[in-house]
Amino acid sequence: MTESAPEWFQISELATSQVMSRIAAAVSANEMCLQVKSAPMLAHWFVLDTLLLANQANKDGMHSNALALTRQCVEAIGVIELGICGHPDAEAALLKWEADTLNPGKLRAWLQANVWPQYGSGLWTEPWFTFMREFAGAVQPYAHYGRNLAQWQLRLHRLHEPNKPDGDIHAIIEMAPRAYDAQKATRITLFHALLTYALGRIWMAAHRDDPEFAALITKMGIALGKSRYLDGHQTNWSQQFWAMVWERGGGTILE
Repeated sequence: MTESAPEWFQISELATSQVMSRIAAAVSANEMCLQVKSAPMLAHWFVLDTLLLANQANKDGMHSNALALTRQCVEAIGVIELGICGHPDAEAALLKWEADTLNPGKLRAWLQANVWPQYGSGLWTEPWFTFMREFAGAVQPYAHYGRNLAQWQLRLHRLHEPNKPDGDIHAIIEMAPRAYDAQKATRITLFHALLTYALGRIWMAAHRDDPEFAALITKMGIALGKSRYLDGHQTNWSQQFWAMVWERGGGTILE
């Protein structure tokens, strides 16, 4: 971490261990039946291991691999949430998930109907269900290897928009194995911070007796919401997850 690191990154560095330790304790302490008691814990282990692998891939310039891994965490978070939300019907929902009759979309619909209304707003003023719907929808295209994911393998060096009526855009793009792109690496780190923030909010909703932690997560959300990679509550989330993002004039590094 350096002094030039954006605020959301600095807070995320501080908050991640606190979030994960609280989630670990909560998923281990659930009192569900033996058939599904371990499912939230396994989902949390999956998130921890997946983020570890994604972080290493991201540092090594394998940004498309890191993003594909990151996408898997969104579905695992729903299983964690069923285990710790405290809703009286959460165990029944988790049994349906274990029986493979509650797919990720139906699981999110159950959470939206039964749990999320108590969470308040997302990053800005939008309802929590809107935040989670948009976030999940934005990473959905990276479930499979296609054009969108392949673009994360490219390094964008420069982009120039000539002041001409035809509006042509000229870009210098590097194609190479593990082509490290600082902007892509930063944005994937931001996506990981959003996952941590979501887990923090999930824990907060079930534990109202930790004001110091709540203040930290609230501060983290405010900092994430100020990132120039996210343009407020009117954000087109799918656009924010495009591989190529730049400012007018060709700038590629934001915060």
